[in-house]
Amino acid sequence: MTSWIDPTPRVRWGDVRWRYAVGLVTIVLGAALTNLTSTYSLWFLLVGPCVQLLGWLILPGALWRRLLVVLPCLVAALVLVAGPDFVGAFAMLLGGWLFARHRPARSYLAVLPVIVLSFVLKGALNEYGQNWVGLLSGGVATVACAWLGWALAVRRTGARRRL
Repeated sequence: MTSWIDPTPRVRWGDVRWRYAVGLVTIVLGAALTNLTSTYSLWFLLVGPCVQLLGWLILPGALWRRLLVVLPCLVAALVLVAGPDFVGAFAMLLGGWLFARHRPARSYLAVLPVIVLSFVLKGALNEYGQNWVGLLSGGVATVACAWLGWALAVRRTGARRRL
């Protein structure tokens, strides 16, 4: 059995590392801008998804994978605006990230802690004013689980490869 190797995307424009960094930053920034939406700042509802869409398009990798996750991830970022009852949407964002980054099937086990955290937060947070706690803890858990997904992807029988 061969081990998984992170596919090096061939890009037609730009540098792979630059596109990865800018794509990641704009995806996160777009989701954050979307969650700044309030009655008095509805323009974030327009700007946030546009920035996030741009991030998914800049990210290097197979275009069909990125396009397949754009709509579900945009909807997941919009659902997070509804409050702490919907922090389970972080699982969709993480799943979309793992799919767009072409991770193997075993790396999707990293979504489970985010799902468990969403149930814990749903029980613990009961007011819309506590949404920042859900967003912060869900964001930190999603980033940690994205790294966990990477670690599960590169894990071989007892040894790690440098990518």
